[in-house]
Amino acid sequence: MKTALHENPFAGFYYTSNQLREFGFKSVGKNVAIHSRASIYCPENIELADNIRIDDYSVIIASGPLKIGSYISIPNFCFIGSRSGITLQDFSTLAPGVKLFSASDDYSGNFLTNVTVPSEMTGCFSAPIEIGKHVIIGTNSVILPGVKIGDGCAIGAFSMVKESLEPWGVYAGIPVKRLYERMNKVLYFESKIHNINIMKMDENS
Repeated sequence: MKTALHENPFAGFYYTSNQLREFGFKSVGKNVAIHSRASIYCPENIELADNIRIDDYSVIIASGPLKIGSYISIPNFCFIGSRSGITLQDFSTLAPGVKLFSASDDYSGNFLTNVTVPSEMTGCFSAPIEIGKHVIIGTNSVILPGVKIGDGCAIGAFSMVKESLEPWGVYAGIPVKRLYERMNKVLYFESKIHNINIMKMDENS
């Protein structure tokens, strides 16, 4: 991961964990990199674990709590709106353009919409989102308020998730439907990573 402007002047750079600890985040773990062109609001509500990368043109608005676990990638053009709280557990992955909304306006016509009008005149629905371990969400998919995605789920591109999903399934569609079971070999690789980390800790002790 680049931490300073390099030979391509258009590529930007990544802030390192040490730099990020000066920016007011609630917590910052090891090996965290955030691109200089990512937009992040309310960092005081954001907890960052270890081994995280957030790429350019992603937007994070953490007016409520946001917990990002270890080994997580948030790539280009993702949007995370954490008004009511969002948790991404370890090894979860967002593809480019994924949108997570923990709050949504009322589309019925019974209320006004958007942030420019008085809040008492809106019918905003707001509820936390939880993304389980080893979840992968395909490009340009949308996750709506109150959804809990169970461990090991895979969600196809251009899908919409408006209800909670059972673990270890492959889902797709608008709204999503469960298509078939997902393999869990990823758990084997998780254990290998944990063993490697333990060995590194023993070497450094």
